[in-house]
Amino acid sequence: MSHPAHVYAVDISKGRLPACEMVKLACSRYLEDRKNPDYVFKQSQAEAYIKFFSTCLTHTVGSYSGKPFDPLPWQQFILWNLYGFYLKDGSRRFNTAYISMSRKQGKTTLMAGIALAALLFDEEPAAEVYSAATKRDQARILFEEARRMVLANGTLSKHLVPSRHEITAPKLHGKLTYLSSDGRTLDGTNPHTVIINEYHAHPTDEVSNVLRSGMQARKNPMHLTITTAGLNKGVPCYALQATAKELLKGIKNDPNYFAIIYELDEGDSWNNPKNWVKANPSLGHTITSESLQKQYQQALNMGSSYETEFKTKHLNTWTTAAATWINDEEWQKCLYQKEVYGDCFGGLDLASVSDLTALVLVFPDGESIDVRGYYWIPRATYEAALESNPGHIYREFEQLENFFITDGNVTDYSSIRKLITGTTITAAGVQVNENHLLNDYAVKAIAYDRYNSTQIAIDLTEDGAPLAPYGQGFVSMSPGCKQLEAYVRSGRLRHNGDPVLRWALANVELKTDPAGNIKPDKGKSKSGKIDPIAALVMAIGEKLRQGDEITDDMLKIYSL
Repeated sequence: MSHPAHVYAVDISKGRLPACEMVKLACSRYLEDRKNPDYVFKQSQAEAYIKFFSTCLTHTVGSYSGKPFDPLPWQQFILWNLYGFYLKDGSRRFNTAYISMSRKQGKTTLMAGIALAALLFDEEPAAEVYSAATKRDQARILFEEARRMVLANGTLSKHLVPSRHEITAPKLHGKLTYLSSDGRTLDGTNPHTVIINEYHAHPTDEVSNVLRSGMQARKNPMHLTITTAGLNKGVPCYALQATAKELLKGIKNDPNYFAIIYELDEGDSWNNPKNWVKANPSLGHTITSESLQKQYQQALNMGSSYETEFKTKHLNTWTTAAATWINDEEWQKCLYQKEVYGDCFGGLDLASVSDLTALVLVFPDGESIDVRGYYWIPRATYEAALESNPGHIYREFEQLENFFITDGNVTDYSSIRKLITGTTITAAGVQVNENHLLNDYAVKAIAYDRYNSTQIAIDLTEDGAPLAPYGQGFVSMSPGCKQLEAYVRSGRLRHNGDPVLRWALANVELKTDPAGNIKPDKGKSKSGKIDPIAALVMAIGEKLRQGDEITDDMLKIYSL
């Protein structure tokens, strides 16, 4: 077997080509499946589809405009899998695919070719092929690429008729068009092939699900999702990628689902150019090393949102915040397993009514601090989050010992009170359990936001908890923010790998006032929570406040 697609898989599997774990797993899966008697591999069929790309399609934009579209090895590998594997009943094996990589790799051009192939070679009567997105303009990008391909090739023009809004295949009564959730209704479609482009931008899975449900009557349907990483881990795309990874790892099984993800591996430095090819399979072709280097240098010089843009769009790394404050690499360098004891300061960020509540304790140890967190969420809120997004990150937190899912649909203040002071109110009266934080640690003060905490503050104070009101404005929050950053970047903060804190930190954007004061903000994210980091900032701020000589004026400032 010497076909470039097969050679690509062998070279990746044997380590001859640089690749991330997910690509290695995709190649290993292919090689194993070639031996599986449940599948029939039609090499001539796969070769015919790939030949269609190189003989009938041309690039229409950029420096490659007018040149034949000769698929690169990674592109051939995808086509080889999608069009080579069949089941014994003659139907195509793969009807679903998830493909993820950095931008500027030629993935839209590849998908435009697949859309045209679906019209011409699948021999599906009245085939409906859709480019789909949340916005009509986004959905049209792929369609326009396909339309230009038809106009540029005389052979295609004999079989396909391009117009402004659709491409038709008169002999088979098929059509290729584009649609979106902000355009005409998605209902009533009968798709043969659907291409969901840049799925990370979809706030819901409405478009994808409606089109998927309409494919049931087709013999060889194809539902393709192609995307780059995004800025919001609460969207369906992030959950879908998690599922794709589980399939590649063998944790889940779906023989009809093809997946390949080009990304950096866990622990890879984004500063090392040798790692960039893992997320950029077309490096040296559709995108140059020099171009990436320029983008990288700009990210280094400008920091903040430029760094995030480089990581998400050019390294295909999911980054929740649109402006990086403390990046994940720096935070993970602070991982240190250690038993905590002695004096500590706390920050309590209470949920409004039915959201996430966080209590974070900091334990001074010379010039360093150790950090421990505790979190509460009502079960109704937890279940609602998973109903809208089954792969929501809350599911990962459920098994944590410090993440409490409480009964009901509102914040359970009694559970918070029990953990901190051991106090429980029952029909028999007040009961105090000796196993509580005030007994376990020497809690010097717990900073709290008075806005949402009137009754719980009264109850905790009556129990003997040393509460300290703490303002949420720039002047109050800035000292803790700046000290937190200093702790992390000097390696003087130690955490135990708490995934809730790590997630919340990725959601933080910084706001700055004209005086240069800063405070954490969740920016435009609707689902990303920052409460654990707000609690950590308050705890550090309270430590600073308690460690200095406090005047009446300073107390007034901190409680603003």
